[in-house]
Amino acid sequence: MIVKKELLQAYLDKHEMTAATLARDMGVDENEVKTLLNGGAVNEATARRFIYYLGADEAGKLIDWAAIGKQNPLSDNG
Repeated sequence: MIVKKELLQAYLDKHEMTAATLARDMGVDENEVKTLLNGGAVNEATARRFIYYLGADEAGKLIDWAAIGKQNPLSDNG
């Protein structure tokens, strides 16, 4: 999974969170969140935790669907 790093950073800023806090709350290594913030891809286990933690609606907004070659299943076109 790849996210739109600017939107993830905005989410963290809005909720006054750090990468370390998000990682702890999600139950993943901080490097996984840093990978997302750097525009990199994370594995399925981290993606599942990300979606579970943020909820499908919020996570769906942050995931870079074009970068992973998929259509957002929550969009009107999905």
